[in-house]
Amino acid sequence: MARLALMSSQRLTTLVLGGLALLLVVSIILFPDQAFKSSLQGLNLWWKLVFPALLPFLIVTEIARGLGVLHALGSLFDPLLRTLFRLPGISGWAIALGFTAGAPSGAVAVSKMRRDRLISREEAERLLSISHVLSPVFLVTIVGVGFLNNAQTGFVLAVIHYGTALLLGIWHRLSQPRVPAQPDVVVNRRAAESLFNGQGLVSRSLTAWKHAQAEDGRSFGKLLGDSVVHAVQQLMAVGGLMMMFSVLIHVVTLTQVLSFAGHLVSAFGISSSADVQNVLSALLPGLFEMHLGAFTLGQSDAISGSWQYALLSALFAWGGLSTHAQVKSFTFSTDIRYSSFLRARLIHAALSFAAAGTLWQPLSRLVFEASPTLQHMTILAEPDASASVSAKAWSLDGFNLWPMISPAMLWFSGILLVMLVLSLFTSLALRSPDGNAKS
Repeated sequence: MARLALMSSQRLTTLVLGGLALLLVVSIILFPDQAFKSSLQGLNLWWKLVFPALLPFLIVTEIARGLGVLHALGSLFDPLLRTLFRLPGISGWAIALGFTAGAPSGAVAVSKMRRDRLISREEAERLLSISHVLSPVFLVTIVGVGFLNNAQTGFVLAVIHYGTALLLGIWHRLSQPRVPAQPDVVVNRRAAESLFNGQGLVSRSLTAWKHAQAEDGRSFGKLLGDSVVHAVQQLMAVGGLMMMFSVLIHVVTLTQVLSFAGHLVSAFGISSSADVQNVLSALLPGLFEMHLGAFTLGQSDAISGSWQYALLSALFAWGGLSTHAQVKSFTFSTDIRYSSFLRARLIHAALSFAAAGTLWQPLSRLVFEASPTLQHMTILAEPDASASVSAKAWSLDGFNLWPMISPAMLWFSGILLVMLVLSLFTSLALRSPDGNAKS
């Protein structure tokens, strides 16, 4: 823990970001044509995959926060989330958002909740470890159908990814001690309890809705304008980071770093230089940028079988340094510690790797037998997505998530509905015969 805290200290973070910025400038000077092309690649990736996946949800989040809907749902989700993860009910919005829109939407929601003093620092860090996941559209449609030409494989990868994320949240609940909330959070919660004054679950939700709406005070037109502006600003930051890391990945492949590493490993007699270089070429993009890394590893011939799926699962849990930089930028104005996020990513990656390595065969058989309709699934964005990756070169000509906005919003609403039903059942199960909640 102390070592992770040292690695993620503010001074070291500034030094690393400064070094990356210097490397980016040097790369542009040395390889201007390649840097321009790779930056366009990152821009294209952002526009077709990330922008449509995040924009509507970021706008809806800001509107829901201003209208009090977020606070109302938080009261309804409270029994379920406190039982499962020891988190306040308002955390359910961030979890549903992460499981629908994918990273870094969870970090955006968590940072806003922490700035509004709705959750403590420890709760925000644990919530971030659960909500920082990839979208099912990316896992099943892009990776499964587009990269691996198999929807069932993408579905199994999604089950492992989400299952290990929830397992990580439960493990945090059981292993981490209770830490007293910060004074500002305690004041807010005491004020809320006095406001509710022993009301039932639905009455608490309605009271929280009216109180939050009155406290915000913005008209719907003002709220809508602010939501669009904030969402676009956040997405611009994401796009800039993706372009930067796209350039860095391409520059590293142009240098002799991989060749030198291959010769160094082969000198120990572990494997041939060419094999090592091929493996590193497949893994390196995923260290920096998740989308490019998933394509490279999914299309690689150097790694196949269960090893490929285990490494893909670990890559999805890791998220790439580009996503880490995005999370760092969104949580910069809060006291959320990057060391906690980094530790959660490493643990999630290890859990995903182990789960995919041990459970891949039985899960695959189960999914293939139980979901025959997935065999006929085709990508909804473009019909020629499989052909677009056949040349073993990254191309987004066949991918477009803009038509997926409506299905994604339905998926998001479905997650909220399921959580609501489970929370109501949990509330009834925890209620004693005399009508009071069990302690």
